[in-house]
Amino acid sequence: MNISRLLKKKHKKKLVIDLLPKPVQNKTLFQRLSRKHSLEEWTKIKQELLRREGSRCYICGKETKHLHMHEFWHFDDTSQTMRLEGIHLLCELCQKVKRTDFWFFTPYGKEQLKHLDINTQDIIKHYCKVNNCSIEEFNRNWRQAVETWQKRNEKEWKLDFGGYMRNKLDD
Repeated sequence: MNISRLLKKKHKKKLVIDLLPKPVQNKTLFQRLSRKHSLEEWTKIKQELLRREGSRCYICGKETKHLHMHEFWHFDDTSQTMRLEGIHLLCELCQKVKRTDFWFFTPYGKEQLKHLDINTQDIIKHYCKVNNCSIEEFNRNWRQAVETWQKRNEKEWKLDFGGYMRNKLDD
């Protein structure tokens, strides 16, 4: 397994909203490993990330024991291809910002936020703090992300795992 390339690439923006199109929400690397009962691979990646990145959020730098692995995807809207560009550790709130589609729109996500005692305003405030921006700027960026997400929901996407476990992940 070659994860070095995925672990090294730095995302260009500080904290952006990543809304996964509905047609691929159950086809991410984590989902595929889960279906193949290969979560030990996911655990190995997390151990390597902890060794390389430490106990700090990849985006905001917060030091915490509660880090979530996040898959960074590049969308090519012309070829309708999503390419896995990296996997990094994120703090609770950065991870929630990245996937507001899950936390804001799904009953399970909303229920989990209540369980975690996190509300949508906490997530928005974190985005604004990390990006040093206003709530109005968050609202503009979020609306733009939702518009893009809605368009992407109408398409079928090809997933490119960048050669990562290509043969093991084929459905």
